[in-house]
Amino acid sequence: MKVCVVGGGSSYEPELLDGFFTYEKEMDIDEVHLLDVKEGSRKLEIVSDFAKRMAKKRNSQIKIFSSLDVKNAMSDADFIIFQFRPGFLDGRERDEKIPLKYGLIGQETTGMGGFAAALRGFPIMEKYIEDIRKYAPKAFVINFTNPSGHMSEFVINYLGFENFVGLCNIPINLIQYVADFYSVKRDDVFLKYYGLNHLSFVEKVFVKGKDETQKLFNHAQNALKEEGYPEWIVDILKMYPNSYLRYYFMTNTMFSKEMKELREGKLRSMVVKKIEKELFNIYSDSTVNEKPKELQQRGGAMYSTAAVEIMRDMISGQQKRHILNVRNNGGINNLPNNYILEMSCDVVGKRVFPISIGEADPMALGLIHIVKQYERLTIEAYKTGSRDKALKAILLHPLGPGLEKAQEFLDEILEANKEWIRELK
Repeated sequence: MKVCVVGGGSSYEPELLDGFFTYEKEMDIDEVHLLDVKEGSRKLEIVSDFAKRMAKKRNSQIKIFSSLDVKNAMSDADFIIFQFRPGFLDGRERDEKIPLKYGLIGQETTGMGGFAAALRGFPIMEKYIEDIRKYAPKAFVINFTNPSGHMSEFVINYLGFENFVGLCNIPINLIQYVADFYSVKRDDVFLKYYGLNHLSFVEKVFVKGKDETQKLFNHAQNALKEEGYPEWIVDILKMYPNSYLRYYFMTNTMFSKEMKELREGKLRSMVVKKIEKELFNIYSDSTVNEKPKELQQRGGAMYSTAAVEIMRDMISGQQKRHILNVRNNGGINNLPNNYILEMSCDVVGKRVFPISIGEADPMALGLIHIVKQYERLTIEAYKTGSRDKALKAILLHPLGPGLEKAQEFLDEILEANKEWIRELK
């Protein structure tokens, strides 16, 4: 079996490879090809050398290759993992800083930072999907590139590429949280979980078939308090909110927090740059052959577990459950079938079937509809090169600028990202 990782020079890569080495016998992986672009060639070289030392340490039979050539890396791959970052970390820093200038939330996936990241990502994603159709027509694609749900909407519904799922580590961490509390396996836990990526809700929690919702919600109040939510939020919502919903429900608080981080030089993008530098110094050390503990600071807990387990389960052919970004297709009764949602699915081979879990809560429903239409307007702005549709998208988004600043804001985003974003007229 051949796996291609697009964005193979990422600092996350050793985490993913560690997962491959752990499940090597179950998955029968022969080759892992790390693919990157010319600008990332030095990081790719460092990661590739480190990966080979890791493989030797683990007595792995997996052959590690690195390449800047798409055809060579993708040809006849069985699985392709997207983890590239459009615009690199400098792009992420702009996504955080520019919105803050306008009194808006600055975040890489949520709000106007996510808007810029998506416009940078669409042309790259479109080209890679074209390459996959040409060089690896049987490949199944697992996407981590952010904003993951928006990318999934674009690829599945607008490019018509079906062998594709968006993946996030938040759902698997929630399931692990419940499993740890009850001392059970993750397979014993089922969540009525739905929404968009980084905009999701848990409405019910079942452990070995028993409804444990209220008990878990009571227990989780401390965790929510640590994230800054008021203790009463679960009692009001009757749902457990994704941590990213703080940007919608606590906008002023989160904006003030980000401004404080900016003043102190501690914006997440700035912190990540420092962590990346430290990690690549470690990876460059020829005596290091194990995943370093410092990688935990990079975020993405259980990221490799989520990716590797879905691949393992697809290979085995056994029916397994995962929370993925896929087309609704009846999973949520009161949302359109063609919405790409983050939801519980049964995976059987390389086929994914959403699990029907009833209706979405009215409040969740309203927010999902608004942000989904924003996603689609943004995609249409890219596809048609329409400035008007881009303006409509950012005016619709709850975290976007008002009419007073919309044109000025859009102009600055386009100018700052002109190397990456097509001209809008």
